[in-house]
Amino acid sequence: MWRNLILAAGLFACLIPADMFAQEYQKTITVEVFLPEGARLFIEGQETKSKGLIRRFESPPLPPGNYTYTIEAIIPGPNGPRTVARRIDVRPGDFESIDLREPGKRPITDVEYEPTPQKVVDALLRLAKVTSTDVVWDLGCGDGRIPVTAAKEYACKACGFDIDPERVKDSLANVRKHGVERLVTIEKRDVFTLDLSKEPTIVTLYLLPRLNAKLLPQLRKLRPGARVISVAHRMADVKPDEQTVVDTERGQFNVYLWKAETLRGH
Repeated sequence: MWRNLILAAGLFACLIPADMFAQEYQKTITVEVFLPEGARLFIEGQETKSKGLIRRFESPPLPPGNYTYTIEAIIPGPNGPRTVARRIDVRPGDFESIDLREPGKRPITDVEYEPTPQKVVDALLRLAKVTSTDVVWDLGCGDGRIPVTAAKEYACKACGFDIDPERVKDSLANVRKHGVERLVTIEKRDVFTLDLSKEPTIVTLYLLPRLNAKLLPQLRKLRPGARVISVAHRMADVKPDEQTVVDTERGQFNVYLWKAETLRGH
């Protein structure tokens, strides 16, 4: 499960004429920044309000072209703060990942887990209009909070899938803690091997844009009336049927919804 914050529109909108935001041009740029503890982050000289060790930002829709941005971090240290800067060259539709940590303190894997704020979990389930007859599948379930919340609040069946055995262990503990074993199952599975055509009526995602795109062939097989909810990232070039923005202590999160019929039409 992955988290996303929205860049202040002014960082981008001031660079291009407003009349260029035509529908056919609407693609966003997503930037993910890995930071050490206590770092302050600046984009084009403007300090961001988000917190955390992993911060993700999405621009407003932008017309085609090349865009250059300066990403800076002020990092505390025993000898006083130091500044680390990177310049990125990106195009609309790109996902750019930047690691501003010291090389020796970076993880071996590129995939890192960060819990979804509970406010976002609640909002995405409301957006999906979950009922007791739904079956919710969370692909990349982390600590299992989405299937657990779905079962507790809506009395529906839910299943969480994760390839990381530690996340599966955390999810199972969460299921037991909240007493929803009758409704929730957790499985160690590669989400790209799942058959989505029969059981789930709601699929929730918190993945990277390229992983969302990779899942599209499977998601197009969802049964009629099914819904897909993605936190942070869109589904390739498919325009969402609905979306909302959730304010949290870590900043604003985009949440997108697509109907199965919409995904099959692209």
